[in-house]
Amino acid sequence: MKLKKTLIISSAVLLSAAALLIGACSGGDGAATTTSWEVPSKYREENTVAAGTVVEVDYTTKDYVNGTDATEEKYCNVYLPYGYDETQKYNILYLVHGTDPQSVTHQETWLYTIGAKNVLDNMIYYGDIEPLIVVTPSFYCYGLYGDDSYSSITEVTPVKDLSTQNFGSELRYDIIPAVESAYSTYAESTSEEDLRSSRDHRAMAGLSNGCRITYRGGMEENFDYISWYGCFSSYVDADEVLEVLHQDKYSGLKLNYMFNGDGIYDFAHNGHKKMVKALLKDDLFTEENTEYVNVSFGYHSARSWRVSLYNALQRFFKEAA
Repeated sequence: MKLKKTLIISSAVLLSAAALLIGACSGGDGAATTTSWEVPSKYREENTVAAGTVVEVDYTTKDYVNGTDATEEKYCNVYLPYGYDETQKYNILYLVHGTDPQSVTHQETWLYTIGAKNVLDNMIYYGDIEPLIVVTPSFYCYGLYGDDSYSSITEVTPVKDLSTQNFGSELRYDIIPAVESAYSTYAESTSEEDLRSSRDHRAMAGLSNGCRITYRGGMEENFDYISWYGCFSSYVDADEVLEVLHQDKYSGLKLNYMFNGDGIYDFAHNGHKKMVKALLKDDLFTEENTEYVNVSFGYHSARSWRVSLYNALQRFFKEAA
């Protein structure tokens, strides 16, 4: 009897998983909804009718960590939605990759390896989200901090460590001004005053080490510029984040939304979930502006990140005026 009961339960689980898989593959005809399985197929396939374009924006960054005069020429990819019109204002998302071999073109990880470009094209095409600009930089500064030769994605090499520390300032002083002076956002100019006043129209998200960068370089260092966050497959100390956000420089600023997601088999899952629970004990983070979604049968891999981005895009900019 005990064995029979176990078999029945196991069969039910398998049938549920199969139903989820069929739903994810079919795509359906309805609007986008939060999923824990896979992005529906109609959002994953190439859109040949109304595809956005990807352009490169060059900029110069420098060694903010050590305060030297060293500089590096870099670029980021910028996704412009189909029909981009410079007379219109657009929300903007800065999307950061994770640890990758140096041979990888980091600016393409989100857009093509994970499939974010197709998801963006189709969510805009089907009317699930408003057209937006998406920026995919590389956090690595090989010119400043040397080559990389890591043996594991959890290894913290000198170039990864220093580039990670550098990114918050690189984002604030180099990337944001370069992109938002070239393309139309809600910032009237790239002065600090105008970038602060347009924070309700600026988001940041990242995976793995890019998630840690989102917490530290985005939330801790640029909370006055960014009010929407997507954090996938990593975590930092909750007390560290809260200590910074309660500093006088961020007084009166609110978090619009923070979407968190991990695969249930991701090695970051337990720590990330624990962090979110700790943040929710503080008044800045509430059930209304903080969300955590487990990705079913998910690992530290592309499907989990694609699902989490798809979910986060349904939350971002919904209350921006």
